[in-house]
Amino acid sequence: MENIDRIDDLELFADCRKAELRQIQPLMTYLHVAKDQVLMREGDLSQQFIVVGGGTARITRKTGEGVAEVTDLGSGEFIGESSLLAGTRTTATATAATDLAVFVSTANEFRSILRIAPSVEEKVRQGSLNWAEGNAAA
Repeated sequence: MENIDRIDDLELFADCRKAELRQIQPLMTYLHVAKDQVLMREGDLSQQFIVVGGGTARITRKTGEGVAEVTDLGSGEFIGESSLLAGTRTTATATAATDLAVFVSTANEFRSILRIAPSVEEKVRQGSLNWAEGNAAA
């Protein structure tokens, strides 16, 4: 598994100026997460914005028949933004399908990142919109 361990190597931050990256870097904590560890649980209050740096995170949702696999997220993809933007509970569970490298921000750090870097805010909001549209029927 090749891990990205610097935010400036992630597509989400590709359009940031160097000054923006210097301000954002301390707002994101780089962590290694063991396979099968839950990153966020469906129905919980959203506490974190997570960007995958390497490995795979599995997204699942409860249904009438049990738990359904929604999608897998890989390097550069992110989770937690929808709930943080809307101020709602999380709508899915994210679990490490493999060992993961992630960048994590608290809700306050996430809001600061969006204020610092308009290009990141645009990508996050577009990604959140695409996720909602793609999963409306789920």
